[in-house]
Amino acid sequence: MSGPGLTSWANSLRNRYLSGEASLFLLHGNVRDLHPWTDDSGQTHWVDLRTYLERFLERTRDVVAYYNVSQGLGFTQRAHEHRFRSIVDARRMARGASKLGALPTTSAEVIPVVEDMISDPSHSSAVVIDFFEMVAPNADPAFMVHEDKANLVSLMRWSTDPAFLATDNLVILITEHLSDVSRRFTASPQLATLHLSFPDEATRLGFLEASDTSDVKLSMDKSVLAKVTAGLSLLQIRAVLRSAALTGSEVDFELVSSRKKSIIEQECHGLVEFIPPKHNFEHVGGMARIKAELNRVSEAVRRGRRNRVPMGMIFVGPMGTGKTFLAEAFATESGLTCLKLKNIRDKWVGSTESNLEKVLELVDALGYVLLILDEADRGLSSGSGSDGGVNSRVIARLKEFMSDTSHRGRVVILMMTNRPDKLDVDLKRPGRFDMKIPFFFPEEAEERRLILQALVRKNKLMLDDDVSFDGAVEATDGYSGAELEAVLLAAAALAGEDDQEQLSQTHLDQAVADVIPSRDTRMLEYMELLAVFESSSRKMLPERYQHMDTGEVQQRLDQLQALLGRRAS
Repeated sequence: MSGPGLTSWANSLRNRYLSGEASLFLLHGNVRDLHPWTDDSGQTHWVDLRTYLERFLERTRDVVAYYNVSQGLGFTQRAHEHRFRSIVDARRMARGASKLGALPTTSAEVIPVVEDMISDPSHSSAVVIDFFEMVAPNADPAFMVHEDKANLVSLMRWSTDPAFLATDNLVILITEHLSDVSRRFTASPQLATLHLSFPDEATRLGFLEASDTSDVKLSMDKSVLAKVTAGLSLLQIRAVLRSAALTGSEVDFELVSSRKKSIIEQECHGLVEFIPPKHNFEHVGGMARIKAELNRVSEAVRRGRRNRVPMGMIFVGPMGTGKTFLAEAFATESGLTCLKLKNIRDKWVGSTESNLEKVLELVDALGYVLLILDEADRGLSSGSGSDGGVNSRVIARLKEFMSDTSHRGRVVILMMTNRPDKLDVDLKRPGRFDMKIPFFFPEEAEERRLILQALVRKNKLMLDDDVSFDGAVEATDGYSGAELEAVLLAAAALAGEDDQEQLSQTHLDQAVADVIPSRDTRMLEYMELLAVFESSSRKMLPERYQHMDTGEVQQRLDQLQALLGRRAS
């Protein structure tokens, strides 16, 4: 195995093998993409992973075999197959078995035959097993068929078999998602796992410069195109170029952004949603203290001061206080790509963890992302013990991701919840969530006025010139932002009934009198006090809470919890 010209993961595999650290490797991540292979003449070719591995291994291996459950066992060279048969036949005849006939196809037949070859020290061979999750799936052994159990036991023996480790043979396993493979196998200390990341900017630029774009209309330099295609694989970039050439479309920022959005949402099978920038802080009424704090963060992001950007933020407070709306405005102000995590949970074993892994790989590849987890208390509750440990594994993976300081300033995870008490305590600690921002119902009449004015702009409502908010402001004390919006939308409905495009004072006054705010005052107070308890900054609290100490807050929470009973549990 030669080192120069190899990709970083191939160099790592080479070095770890030559040092004797491992002979069994599991490649995962961006394994279905193209990879740059530099031949002996110095020319670079962009090839799939199978081709890359075959060229990589054929330089030093007597035998290179490839297997997947669909195509069976195969070889790129007839000489390799002859050598393979002579080795296996000799081992089989020594046991009193017959010679190998047709090449095996099922994993139950292939695994023992491959073991005959890799445990023979008289040669140097390499076996590549693709779609490895189909051979050793992440499943409960109680529900596995005998064939899967036999495969798993054989594979686990390989990782500890001295006969295999003492040879000059190696096995390379390939899967897209590590969580799809049996955890019993991946926990083996003799197994080396290598992550293949999405192409970085330099790799994307190299690919674009090597691509024939003579029939593609580019509105930007290839160096700029390499920047804006972050998060896409080389195959996806090639698809964008080919589609543009076929349709005659110009490859500009809008086209790349649109295609990027559709490709990534399709690749993630509805696990994430792109939130396009539609509004900024100018569209958010009130919340002066919170906006001031977030402005400092967004400025640090824009100026590249990564050490001043929190690893994560939690928005806490009762429902209807504008958490989601402000989060999307923050994404616009900071310039971060805004993704919202959708439902990653699945009924199949390992699927939930696999879905999360897919999203985190995407986020890491994109960079400069705001990942929003709405209603985090439901998706990441620490109290569920009936899910077979899925929740604890999801939380553990999220903790691991957020503890990676290389993400600081590039990825901000934003959780929103009205029940932060249901989240894992360790997950909420500083270093993972550095800012916990409390949200409350508007405290002052002027704040309600600003919110109403902002909601008029948000909903593109037209008002008569003589409309005054004075009466509405006074009559809506204790209303949430969502309830104030309900008042305006009710007024718009009344105007529609009168076949009028503009809202009159009468419509507004009637809506104020008709809309009933939430009357669940105990639960709302409980959620407010939870926000006070979790807040990471006293200056972001309303005046009435700034001088309460932790003991007072906890005492009142305990009282309300007793009154609310099961509803607060």
